[in-house]
Amino acid sequence: MKTNKILYFMLIVTLAFFMVGCDKAEDPINEFNVLVEYLEGTDGGYINNMGAWIKDLGAINTNDYFVLDIRATADYNNEHIVGAVNSTMAGMFDAVASATKPVLVVCYSGQTAAYAHVLLNLKGIEAYTLKWGMSIFSQAHDKWTANCSNVLANDANWTMDASATLPSYDYPELNTGKDKDDDILDAQIDAAIAKGLQLIAGTDVASNTAAYEIFNYWAQADYAHYGHIKDAYQLTPSTLKSSENLGAINSDETNVIYCWTGQTSAAVSAYLTVLGYDVKSLKFGANSMIYDELTASKWPKPYGG
Repeated sequence: MKTNKILYFMLIVTLAFFMVGCDKAEDPINEFNVLVEYLEGTDGGYINNMGAWIKDLGAINTNDYFVLDIRATADYNNEHIVGAVNSTMAGMFDAVASATKPVLVVCYSGQTAAYAHVLLNLKGIEAYTLKWGMSIFSQAHDKWTANCSNVLANDANWTMDASATLPSYDYPELNTGKDKDDDILDAQIDAAIAKGLQLIAGTDVASNTAAYEIFNYWAQADYAHYGHIKDAYQLTPSTLKSSENLGAINSDETNVIYCWTGQTSAAVSAYLTVLGYDVKSLKFGANSMIYDELTASKWPKPYGG
């Protein structure tokens, strides 16, 4: 009888241990946390340490770069930088696989290229963006002049009010089914490529601010000096870290990020899209809303207009 009790006790202990072990094995990882920790590394990651990522055509020799042109094939065939390789964003990793030089991504205005170059950098490929895109290459490709506007200058939807305190939200939930950081990243980059850069006009945002979480991606001094879209939060550049302001982005709503030209906000949009947020970048940035008031970071109108 004593032996049976011992065997019974051992069976109960074994089953309990097995059940606990199964619970631990089935406990899912938090993919978002794994991905953020991987991308932030020890210094905040690429999006917070971008450096001189926009290249001025007049200050570089394009022969020093592997030029990746992600415009439509017809426009590429019409005119392109000598030696440039044409590709879609979906095919860009294959296109640059043989590159022996830093990659310079070009598009029409520089905005989509800014989005693409972040995805390349997140995978360890040294990539840059041509400032103003092919618009600066020749007048035939100019997309900027027609989109420079003062439509919100002196408008009720443009205000000098102080920014509200940044909100705080839960992070997105990622469900790639992967458990390794680089595999999660690959899946999220694929999703970001499939989604593409989401653009929205400043007038559409300003006329319906309640529909979005709006972030002015400028320093506080510029936010106070130039004003901003009504209800826009001031979000200091290089602070999109889990230890700082990443939690201010709304994981359940559409976020709009804007900057001077739309190029930096497009880059930020790429990063946030990889992290699982719904983000739109404001087309042509402040240049499309208060062009005459800007004293820097404005389209130089080299062709007149």
